[in-house]
Amino acid sequence: MNEEEKIRRIETFGDSYCDEHLKNWNNDTLDKNWWESLKFFFSHSFCRGRRDQLANEYYCFAIKVLEDYFSIRNNNLDESYKNLKNSRRFYGKEWILNFKKERFLGKTNCIRHKDFAREVADKNPLVKLLKTPKKVEIKWDESKYNKELSLNNDEDVMMLLDTLKIVSTDEKKNIYHYIKETIKNFGIDTAYKELVKIRAVADKIASFLIRDIGLMNAGLISEHYEKAFPVDTRVNKMAQRLGFEEVKKFLIQKSLEYNVNPLKFAAGLWMCGFNNLDLES
Repeated sequence: MNEEEKIRRIETFGDSYCDEHLKNWNNDTLDKNWWESLKFFFSHSFCRGRRDQLANEYYCFAIKVLEDYFSIRNNNLDESYKNLKNSRRFYGKEWILNFKKERFLGKTNCIRHKDFAREVADKNPLVKLLKTPKKVEIKWDESKYNKELSLNNDEDVMMLLDTLKIVSTDEKKNIYHYIKETIKNFGIDTAYKELVKIRAVADKIASFLIRDIGLMNAGLISEHYEKAFPVDTRVNKMAQRLGFEEVKKFLIQKSLEYNVNPLKFAAGLWMCGFNNLDLES
């Protein structure tokens, strides 16, 4: 199989990615439902260099805590959004950053610090719930199981608080719609810069979100693909197997050279790595 055939085959795995990983998200629902939109965001933002199953567990835990805290139900989304806005004083990474700064903790995870509960969690009910172990139902692939969890990493907590601070602003209430419209009206670079302002959202997560929004909205992205091409260890390994260097720039260049959709190619590379697929078979 020559280079072009491999790249075109990888693009077909991008279609498989859409069928398997985006099938449960409806574009119209995401556009209109702020809660589904927030869940879509968190389903991506917890994928921070950890096992996919663990990322999903943290996602399920966070969603359950927020559902309970804001009394979120599909038949009371307007009321629950008011609850979210009314708690705005508890959002933002400053709660934790100030604590770390005062104790010269640098990048150290401060959740288990002896003073964290008294100085932060006891004064912020949402942080307290996020760090308190809770048994939740986990949905993974086709199975379900219960597990006791908490967010024991301060970066995860700050990411969640930062995101709620954004969503509590009326014009950004629906984060999926907001990012999509930002791409449409101001370009992908502007949307990318908005995303990386969120704590713990760096290039991989920002481009992961933008790529999937692009996959769900054909024609939305037609340039600056580097901001929609997430590269993780799986993609790096696949690139090495293909003999490609300068991973992101080179892979985008190759996909365009063969008239292959870079977004589907990016998703297909991930699928190949995730499933350890042999391109020659």
